[in-house]
Amino acid sequence: MADISRENQFLSGEGRYGEGLSALARSLRRGFAVLLGIVVLLLLYFISWGGYFSVEPQQAVIVLRFGKPVECLTSGGHWYVPYPVHRFVRIQTSPQFLTVDLDAASQEKLSAFTPGRDRYLLTGDANVVHTSWRIAYRIADPLRYYTKLAAPAKPLDNNRPAPDPTEIDADGFAGTRGPQTLLRNLFNASLIEATAQSRVDGILSSEQTAYRDAVLLTFGRKLEAMDCGITITGLTLDRIFPPKATQDAFAEVTASGNTRDTLRNEALAYKIEVSNDTLAKKAAILADAETYRKQVVSVVRAESAYFEKISKECRRSPETVLMALYSAALNDALDELDGNKFILGSKGETRKQLRLLLNPEAKRPDPVKEEKK
Repeated sequence: MADISRENQFLSGEGRYGEGLSALARSLRRGFAVLLGIVVLLLLYFISWGGYFSVEPQQAVIVLRFGKPVECLTSGGHWYVPYPVHRFVRIQTSPQFLTVDLDAASQEKLSAFTPGRDRYLLTGDANVVHTSWRIAYRIADPLRYYTKLAAPAKPLDNNRPAPDPTEIDADGFAGTRGPQTLLRNLFNASLIEATAQSRVDGILSSEQTAYRDAVLLTFGRKLEAMDCGITITGLTLDRIFPPKATQDAFAEVTASGNTRDTLRNEALAYKIEVSNDTLAKKAAILADAETYRKQVVSVVRAESAYFEKISKECRRSPETVLMALYSAALNDALDELDGNKFILGSKGETRKQLRLLLNPEAKRPDPVKEEKK
């Protein structure tokens, strides 16, 4: 009976363990209340802000459900059950730039090289050139970009595209792997292919635009075959130049080419000037000839009308016409003499006639003689 009473005292909280049990019970109630509050707060967070996000301008958000892409969002605000159910990957969709330098600044003393790898390029006529390019591209299909390429786990790092991670392959070679590395390798392959089909004198001078277009066409074709969601928006050839050891020789060739072009332009200008002058003189000669032709035709027509008139008069009265013609011829002959005195008669005749020209008539103009003058 005594043991039962002690047990009842223990369970009822009386005795030396009563205060400890009461304190434990209060702690458990408080802990339960705290846990309940935390659970309520987590539920509120999950329901309200935990799974809410907004898509920033020029960005896309890929929604991963248990690691599998399920949707690509490009604008607006959205809510999903947060981690660990869903995870969100942000990708930059605004234009991005990639620089490719094949200038070989520190490799001028190499005796053997591999185009592309050693930052040299070999043209179709077996000449070496160096180039520097700037590639502009954008991610047109973020979901395809993320699923088909070895993109970083977080493509954006402080709102900037993250660099490709460095990896070591089975042979111990350390190198980068990712979208930028892929673009760089595809561009190098395109650059080697296009350069091998070009001549050095053309791509260093007048054919740089055609050379850039050929590189862009080859690069675009290779990138399209990859089907990775990237679109090329621009390609700029910043520099192209021969190796340092041959720059003086190429400069002389360029200078001679410039001199040739200058002389050719001067010759062309002189040709145009002489041609224009010749055409002007030709036009003037033709105009003068046409004017002279019209004058001669006018004189001939006038004389023809005069002779037809004389012919009609001669048929009616030959002697009268003969005397009139004689007098006119005599007057014309006398008009050529200076002064108003003249003697008529031949050398064999002893009798001469002295005639005085009184009230001389004004000389009649001769159209033919005037034209000759």
